[in-house]
Amino acid sequence: MQLQDAAVAALVAPKIRLSGITKVFSGVTALSNVSVDIHPGEVHAILGENGAGKSTLMNIIAGVLTPEQGSVEFDGVTVSPMSPEKAAALGVSISYQHPAVLDDLSVLENLRVALPARVFEGAAPDTIARAMLDDVGLDVALHLRADALTVAQKHLLEIAKALATRPPVLILDEPTAALDQDATEMLFDRIRAIVAKGTAVIYITHRLAELRQIAHRVTVLRDGRVEGGALVRDVTDDDLMAMIVGRSLASAFPPKCAQAAPEPNFAVSGLSGRKFHDVGFAVGRGQIIGIAGVEGNGQAQVMRALAGLEAWTGEVRLNGTALTAAQVRQNTAYMPSDRHSEGIIADLTVRENATFSALDQLSRLGIVNRRSELAEVNRLFGSLAVKSPGLDAAILSLSGGNQQKVVMARALMSRPGFILADEPTQGVDVGARFEIYRILREVSQSGTPVIVNSSDAAELEGLCDIVIVMSRGRVAETLTGEAVTEERIVAAAVKAQTHLAQAAPSQSPRPAARGLRSFIQSDNATVAPLAAVIALLGLYVFSQNGNYFSAFNISNILLLATALGFIAMGQTIALLMGGIDLSVGPLAGFLVVVASFFINDGQSPQTIALGFALMVLGALVVGSVNGLLIRFANFTPIAATLAMYIGLQGMSFVLRDGPDGYINFAVMDFIGWKLGPIPVAFIVLVAVALAAEYGLRYSRQGWQLRAIGSHEGSARRMGIRVDRVAIAGYIAVALCTALGAVMLMVQIGVGDPQQGVSYTLASITAVVLGGTSLRGGRGTFIGTVMGAVLLTEVLNAVSFLGLSQTYQYVFQGVLILAAALIYSTARSQTKT
Repeated sequence: MQLQDAAVAALVAPKIRLSGITKVFSGVTALSNVSVDIHPGEVHAILGENGAGKSTLMNIIAGVLTPEQGSVEFDGVTVSPMSPEKAAALGVSISYQHPAVLDDLSVLENLRVALPARVFEGAAPDTIARAMLDDVGLDVALHLRADALTVAQKHLLEIAKALATRPPVLILDEPTAALDQDATEMLFDRIRAIVAKGTAVIYITHRLAELRQIAHRVTVLRDGRVEGGALVRDVTDDDLMAMIVGRSLASAFPPKCAQAAPEPNFAVSGLSGRKFHDVGFAVGRGQIIGIAGVEGNGQAQVMRALAGLEAWTGEVRLNGTALTAAQVRQNTAYMPSDRHSEGIIADLTVRENATFSALDQLSRLGIVNRRSELAEVNRLFGSLAVKSPGLDAAILSLSGGNQQKVVMARALMSRPGFILADEPTQGVDVGARFEIYRILREVSQSGTPVIVNSSDAAELEGLCDIVIVMSRGRVAETLTGEAVTEERIVAAAVKAQTHLAQAAPSQSPRPAARGLRSFIQSDNATVAPLAAVIALLGLYVFSQNGNYFSAFNISNILLLATALGFIAMGQTIALLMGGIDLSVGPLAGFLVVVASFFINDGQSPQTIALGFALMVLGALVVGSVNGLLIRFANFTPIAATLAMYIGLQGMSFVLRDGPDGYINFAVMDFIGWKLGPIPVAFIVLVAVALAAEYGLRYSRQGWQLRAIGSHEGSARRMGIRVDRVAIAGYIAVALCTALGAVMLMVQIGVGDPQQGVSYTLASITAVVLGGTSLRGGRGTFIGTVMGAVLLTEVLNAVSFLGLSQTYQYVFQGVLILAAALIYSTARSQTKT
């Protein structure tokens, strides 16, 4: 039936036609004269090594990249220039190899920010989102923060987003790289269902077995050119391998260990820990042992325990010697499955990523010997066939396969006692797999034990001498010699009946504990401790000075906190975007200076209104300039806003060389109006904070703001107009600062060019106390207001206690350090 469908599809006009596509990056040709037809109602597989041009071609279809030459046609109509918005309008949906999942947003928020609003019409958003997840077999809480998801769960979430719009064109880039057999079969069923309804599916994979299961047609790219294409039924695996890398399939795996039972050089017994119990195995010199099983049965936890990343009990022996937990950590070299979050450091170069774990061996008296470092890197890169534009190139400029080779080079350079390779070829092309298999075998033959965890049973069959199959945390079966076959591995995994021992009651998380953990991990968890500190500090100062709770002092604290609160709310917006605004303090002072020329006694209402309008206009201009400098002039947020800081401060002194221009008393009295001891302006601040908090959690604009701070690249791939959101964000920062400037004007009552500067540091302090992350993506306006109140209270308390001004800075520093330590520790504990 599948082949008949393909034959029918071939008679239909192509859904997408790519003609003569050429794309060049910095003089390097990524695609050269590529022509491909994608038909509706069929799965068209794209094969090729990493760097062959597959992702570039997909990004051209999705509108992310524009080709130098060639044309893109949809349903016979040329679309030029293509853009993400046009691609989305034409029905292109894409699931990326590295999921565009925002760790700082919840699962539900990830769905809502990435998908059109129309998708959630007709029913409650939670109900629609749950149906999306159920459709791909993803059983997680909708309000769980995405950073708690496993790699496989993130892939399923990415696939759920891609399928949600029921697209006429679906691009799947290595969708099964992190999926187990059950999830893969589920995905294939979904693909077959949508293809039957006419969807054109473009399927990028490195697994030839999947090609036979799901694809109708195949096109092979090599070095940016079309090497060949055919119906899947008309081409053999050896033909495909020859087109991809110029070698046959038979050469994929190196020979296994010649000895049937070599002396063990690595053994574990009674190994128990989180999600696994009583695991035991042994491996001899020259052998490679594999760990298999359906995803989630403890394999990953065993690897992390042996890497020293999780607690364990039992015995680990290396060359006959029992190792302590500390010795295990010292002797292991771990190649993690999640290459991007745990395997490489994106900000370091290729050379630095390869050597940072072996610096002690390359140093003398604490100074790295550069000649030795380069020699060792070049030696290993040569043996691993690493393709890199240079040792000091950015690690992200390498293909996935070459990034994995760099991770392997680092593992080898550390001269470990044993190597743990967790999904070593995940997302790696066929050619790079050859090199990884070869080097793992060579390492094993040299006497270093190698343990491999892989979800690919065919890979385990070809690579490993011994395979242990895990089920529910225990070893279900151990396969050796001729018994190590794909069929036996899969059968052992799906037929296993073992059960993990029942955890003791004290180890089983109670509902209350889970609720507390969820609250601690939420952005607003800081509100409770801040309220407690504010209350306790107030009670302590009152015990020392009975006038502390007077109506006048409470009003004074809240009025001062209002000015700081508005400015700090603006700073919160900048930090949520992953930026910062150092110009908020001078901007507040500058706006007060501007107001001092118009909002004076004796001025007409129209002139006073003009003064307020100029304050707003000034804020709009400053916010726009900051945003434009950061997004289009390639300024960092610090550089752009520091330049604005200096400029605004200079302009303030140009306008007034000292305090002058007294503010209209009637205006000051109106803005400073109180209800009892509570300034109305403070009530307005709280109302604005609550409204902003609601928008941050429940509006598309709020999700987009947090999205670009969480991961700008993922936000851009989701179709968020990052530049527009960022510029709007900096304008919002300036407008909040303008509100703070109005309150500052009421406090000082005069245009003073020296006022306002201190609010930059104070606003950052209040934001940090409130619990907003300096890394972006997470934050709370309510916490910021509480932080502003606490900071103002501290400064006020110093005066009431008769302490010197030095203590103001001491207390501020102590509060910031305590808040940072408490918040980061609490959040890290919730992930374990």
